[in-house]
Amino acid sequence: ELDEAERRQREEPPAVQVHDLDFSYGHVQVLFDISLEVRRGEVLALLGTNGAGKSTLLRVIAGLGTPSRGVIRLHGRTMTFTSPEQRAALGIELLPGGKGVFDELSVRDNLEVGGFRLRKDAAELDRRIDKVLTRFPDLASRQSQTAASLSGGQQQMLALARVLLHEPEVLIIDELSLGLAPAVVQQLLVIVEQLRDEGMTIIVVEQSLNVALAIADRAVFMEKGQVRFDGPAAELLERGDLARAVFLGAAADGPDGASDT
Repeated sequence: ELDEAERRQREEPPAVQVHDLDFSYGHVQVLFDISLEVRRGEVLALLGTNGAGKSTLLRVIAGLGTPSRGVIRLHGRTMTFTSPEQRAALGIELLPGGKGVFDELSVRDNLEVGGFRLRKDAAELDRRIDKVLTRFPDLASRQSQTAASLSGGQQQMLALARVLLHEPEVLIIDELSLGLAPAVVQQLLVIVEQLRDEGMTIIVVEQSLNVALAIADRAVFMEKGQVRFDGPAAELLERGDLARAVFLGAAADGPDGASDT
């Protein structure tokens, strides 16, 4: 902590810092000595083989798991044992993998439920809903439709829109492109690029190396709960062993994907 305090006096602290982190499910350890940093306004792609612990790491950063060792910081502030609600209030928002919408609710109702924390200020909630709908014109024209009637890509957009309601400083996305058509993925990439250009810090788990290279400034490659590579995303192409692991891991998941540890 003293070293980190001295570092903050010399330079701007990272938006997110994970230092020497271990995490276990019961007696089974799944993350080993994880250290990484994400600078403000940077997009970090988290890549790796299936079961490497990528999704677990995202959950721990968001406060949905408590590490057995290590430190997590937001803008230099230690938050290792801070609750998920407090982290959300501080600007960390997680878009989990899998289905992220309420099927029987309309698009508008999904957004209103997603903005539950803003329920005491109806005018502000309406303003934010209108703002996120400008990013997703397909949703703006379907506000009365049920989420179940949307395509898979539109449902992913709705899930992302619900998270963006809270105007996060750090956006964490688990599996942005999994199971989506290339045209839909391209639409989502445009939105991520816009968010990056606006200064948002983004961590995204991605199975596709091509998608990661398209949006990420840096990449971290994980295998068996450990970091094996941390550097510019383009350098992964020079590491043939790691690049093959990404492609083969994604292929092994099959078209519907598989849940990560």
